[in-house]
Amino acid sequence: MRLLIVEASYPKDFFSERLDGPATHHLTKLLRIESRLLYALDKKHLAKAIALGANDGYDVLHLSCHGGDDGVAVTDSTHIDWPEFVKLFTDNHYRPSALIMSSCCGAADGLADEFEKAGSRPKIIFGSTDERTYNEYAVAWTILYNLFRTDGVHRDVAREALRAISAIVHRNFRYLRWNDGRKAYLEYPGEGRRYEVTERAGRRR
Repeated sequence: MRLLIVEASYPKDFFSERLDGPATHHLTKLLRIESRLLYALDKKHLAKAIALGANDGYDVLHLSCHGGDDGVAVTDSTHIDWPEFVKLFTDNHYRPSALIMSSCCGAADGLADEFEKAGSRPKIIFGSTDERTYNEYAVAWTILYNLFRTDGVHRDVAREALRAISAIVHRNFRYLRWNDGRKAYLEYPGEGRRYEVTERAGRRR
C-alpha cells in the first residue's frame, strides 16, 4: 500500500496543532506503511496533490480538511463543491483503491452521486456521515490503517474496519464501495444500521 496524505485544514487547526494529516503520517510510519504528507492550503495545491497521487501511483488518498453535505473547504476557506472536487480526479484519470475522507460528512451521498457520473473514481470511499471530533478520526484511522497494512486494501477489510470503528468510536462512519455491475456505490452499513452492504436509498438516477 502506498498512501498519500493531504492536509488542508483551517489556520486555527494549524495554530492549535489539531491536524489529522501529520498525526496519520506519524501513525503510518509506525505501522511501516509507505506514506507521504503534503500540505494543500488552497484549491490550486489540492489539485496538484491529486495530480501527484495519480502520476506517482498512490493507491490510497487520505484527505484531511473541513467539509459538509455539499463539499469540502481548504485552508484558505475556499469552498469546493462535490462536482469541482470530483473533477480533480477525472482531470487526472485518478482511480485510487481507496479515498479516505477525514472531514465532516466525508462519506456524503452527494460525493458518491458525483463520482457515479464520473469516468474516474475510487473503489472505496471511507468517512463519516456527520460531524466528528479530531480524536474520533484519529482512533478510526488507527483501526483502518492497521487492517489495511495487515490484510490489504479491499472491501472485506473496509467492512471489518467499519465494524470495529462503529463499536469503538462512533456509528456514524460508513464506507461506500463501487459495484461495476450496478454502476453505483453500495453503502455499508445498510439501511436500518444492519451490517450488510445495500444500495444507497437516496441514490439519484
